[in-house]
Amino acid sequence: MVQRGGRYDAIIIGGGHNGLITAAYLGRAGKRVCVVERRGVLGGCACTETPWPGYRISTGAYVLSLLEPRIIRELKLKEHGLEILPRNPSSFTPQLDGPGLLLGPDRAANQREIAFYSPVDAERYQPYQDWLERLAEQLEPVLERPAPDLPWLPSGWRRKGWSDRLRDLWAWRRAGQMTGRLAGDMAGHLKLLTGAAAPILEQWFESEPLRATLATDAVIGAWAPPSSPGTAYV
Repeated sequence: MVQRGGRYDAIIIGGGHNGLITAAYLGRAGKRVCVVERRGVLGGCACTETPWPGYRISTGAYVLSLLEPRIIRELKLKEHGLEILPRNPSSFTPQLDGPGLLLGPDRAANQREIAFYSPVDAERYQPYQDWLERLAEQLEPVLERPAPDLPWLPSGWRRKGWSDRLRDLWAWRRAGQMTGRLAGDMAGHLKLLTGAAAPILEQWFESEPLRATLATDAVIGAWAPPSSPGTAYV
């Protein structure tokens, strides 16, 4: 595609938040970028629209809470008007034989809600959340880093200078140190990273309303049931 006065260095197909972030970083690097979007609204599933006067509908804007803070800082998104509203309450699961399960950021309120269906689960819920938080704190630094090249691939290794080789070896060392922090509960972490959500939830909790509520986060965007391997990571 030709731009007036020259050509584009990159064409981004789709103006969702991923495409916009990619375009922004390319623009910061001095590239000439064209973003192509078939709709008249940018943001993709992460935008909020007003289909009727007075009603604001979020297609999936809550996924912006998963956006890396580093991206928000580097692109100065808050200075450009980004405001992420907390989900409170975060979920409601209606039940035919009870008041339903309402969960949010309040720890005590969550325990009271869960205790209606299972006092045991009410006590287990916070340790479960703490376990997930510990794993996230250990894994997120690894996932944010570019993957180092594999040093045992001869063809790629020979083309590299010594500085690049040392940089890759250092990256592997750092990755090993970070993942080594998982050793305290390696079996549980491996289940969470590679297994299915349903067996893990069954090990932690006994009440079906709580299992079903937590399982929804495992299937959103996965196109798979919670019994499928890989949904635990989601």
